[in-house]
Amino acid sequence: MSYSNNFNFPVLIISDGGGQLNSDHPLYRVQEMLERDNHHFIYAYNQKSALAMLRNQLGIGCIIIHDDDHSKRDDNELFLKHIIRSVRARNHGVPIFFSSISSMLGRLPTEVIKELHEYINVYEDTPKFIAGRIHLAVEQYISNLLPPYFAALKNYALDSPYYWDCPGHQGGVAYLKHPVGREFINFFGENLMRADIGISTPELGDWLEHKGVPGEAEKRAAKVFGADRTFFVTGGSSQSNQIVGHSIDLKDKVILLDRNCHKSVNHELTITRAKPVYFQPSRNGLGIIGLISPNQFTRGAIEKKITDSVLTYSIEDQDPAYAIITNCTYDGLIYDVTTLAKKLGKVVPRIKFDEAWYAYAKFHPLYQGRFAMGVPKDKKNGPTIYAVQSTHKMLAALSSASMVHIRNSARAPVDYDAFNQSFMMHGTTSPFYPIIASMDVATAMMEGESGKSLVDEAIHDAISFRKTLVTVSEKLDAEEGDWFFDVWQPASVPVDGEQVPFALVDDDILATRQECWYLRAGDAWHGFEDLPEGYAMLDPIKVTITCPGLDSQGVTSDFGIPAPVVVKYLDTQRIIPARNGDYTILVLFALGSTQGKWNTLIDTLMMFKYHHDTNTPLAEILPDISARYACYQGMGLGDLCRAIHYANIELKVAELLELACTVEAIPVLAPSQAYECLIANQTELVKIEDMYNRTLGVMITPYPPGIPLIMPGEKVTEESRPIIDYLTALQTFGQRFPGFEHELQGVDVDDDGFYWVRCIKEEPLTRKSVSGVMPVSCSEC
Repeated sequence: MSYSNNFNFPVLIISDGGGQLNSDHPLYRVQEMLERDNHHFIYAYNQKSALAMLRNQLGIGCIIIHDDDHSKRDDNELFLKHIIRSVRARNHGVPIFFSSISSMLGRLPTEVIKELHEYINVYEDTPKFIAGRIHLAVEQYISNLLPPYFAALKNYALDSPYYWDCPGHQGGVAYLKHPVGREFINFFGENLMRADIGISTPELGDWLEHKGVPGEAEKRAAKVFGADRTFFVTGGSSQSNQIVGHSIDLKDKVILLDRNCHKSVNHELTITRAKPVYFQPSRNGLGIIGLISPNQFTRGAIEKKITDSVLTYSIEDQDPAYAIITNCTYDGLIYDVTTLAKKLGKVVPRIKFDEAWYAYAKFHPLYQGRFAMGVPKDKKNGPTIYAVQSTHKMLAALSSASMVHIRNSARAPVDYDAFNQSFMMHGTTSPFYPIIASMDVATAMMEGESGKSLVDEAIHDAISFRKTLVTVSEKLDAEEGDWFFDVWQPASVPVDGEQVPFALVDDDILATRQECWYLRAGDAWHGFEDLPEGYAMLDPIKVTITCPGLDSQGVTSDFGIPAPVVVKYLDTQRIIPARNGDYTILVLFALGSTQGKWNTLIDTLMMFKYHHDTNTPLAEILPDISARYACYQGMGLGDLCRAIHYANIELKVAELLELACTVEAIPVLAPSQAYECLIANQTELVKIEDMYNRTLGVMITPYPPGIPLIMPGEKVTEESRPIIDYLTALQTFGQRFPGFEHELQGVDVDDDGFYWVRCIKEEPLTRKSVSGVMPVSCSEC
């Protein structure tokens, strides 16, 4: 396919002459020749406009830097270096031509010369010849630009093939036969339909067998992400977790896992029939999930956990086979993974890091030593390491795109043939090809310097947002003694031996020094127990906005702004945060973040403050809530915030959350055994207050982020009664404030707002039911 008629790849001419080329200029005649081949041009006449153009016009097919004034040697060298660095920060392949009216090549800096595609002298060769060289360079660049899978899919779809295979819409043609279908294809576009093809297309290889272009794309991803092998998964990290677990012999084996793992890990436990033993992370007063303390990773502490567990009572081999750790956490806390893997790897031969929200860590030095594939290789004595990443969450991939990265070790070597059987068991035979292509594209975008540049830009945007919001808050407090939102972060950071207020620290220092983001012992801002220096770090990209009313120590104040009300208002402005707690709002500075986007967020928060302080009627700013529920009639925004804040205090929501997440329910059945009871109709719905001394048949999961509060097979005892108290408080809250209910998966809510949970029918359970052999009927328990 020829790309010469593709107007998406203009030629950028950068000239320091201060004006457009006139018709007598020899380079202008070169331009005329290129226009005959349908090339078009954009221009920059100084360094400022050139750098702006390079930031905003990333689809450039070629760059021509023309030197009009070679007498200014020093200025020109600096100009050229800045241009070259800016280009290569995002694009290592676009051809760069240097044009001058005299011989300049020998006088250019080496840094510039090595990045040039060609040097042209517009007086020595004919315009036609020079145009031909530029045309060839553009053609070659574009033809090699796309990564293997996306290139194959694009070329195939654009060949307009006749489909006699599934899917049934066959390139979108079926949609044209109905008005609803026409609107569907009008909205999504014909190319998406053409790219949605069947698995029997030879040009696209075999995704399930990793042959052809899918195999090439995965090999490229493994190299880029630092893995031995990488697998593309189209069912999200929920599916990836099950693939990894099901590829290991875990039946009746002990596994160690983070208590606050994603709910999909419970599904992994269910299908593998493993026996879980949990590490217990901490939480701070705001409800933010912390890290697992390092003392829990010692051999002695792990052996005690295994010995104390009812689930491991009858297991002969009590050596753990596998460990699962969440990194980074949903709120942006990151381990010193190198130290963690070394310590935990002495006890367990396999470690999986759930890095669903953390796929970018490999590409910036700020995260060095803090991601799974960055752990120093120890093929002989180290553990086999898995990393499961939701490529779609923070990188540029379509939803449901996930990757499994593997670093193999002789201690627990991965049999890739066996692994692929698990992959095929959970993977579909009818994948949505654009999802696979998006992972190929995400990989290509992160390759080389562009990956670092993209992540660096996101970090700098997050830092600028943090500083701006803090500055606004401090000004309001200093000038008017007034309230505003804040950011969960250190108030000051160490710079060259001195503590400097966060807003005054240079952005580049914050973007490159890990120590600026450490959770240090004795610092009140984070609200967690003391940890070793450097063990825990806050990810600058994940920004937690704090609302007045509750601090990191769990202390409530008389005045409060509940986060759910703020989020409901933001939604009316079509601003959607990642998630919220009772007094926190999480926003993610992924690769798609922009300055305009975060400035708009701050402006909207200012508008919320205005409406709160003036007590704007809910009928005006939250009309859906006001119209749907009579209890809000006549209320203003300030009234609603006060009512919810006082209810939180009265019901002790923050205090009960802390207690509920700290206590440990008693595991009497493995998740797989509880699931057997569920599908054997041996569970029943009971009211939340009747949960006491009952064993759960399903997990209860506050969502988002999808972390279980209690697992299937766990019994609520007197020690774990705070779980009932917390859920009862949420029940009462939801009944008082319809439209602001907490989302709880695993809880049925009736028309009157009462909570019901599914418990095992027969109690109490005997040793027989926890011996690792499931009884014929749960009624025997």
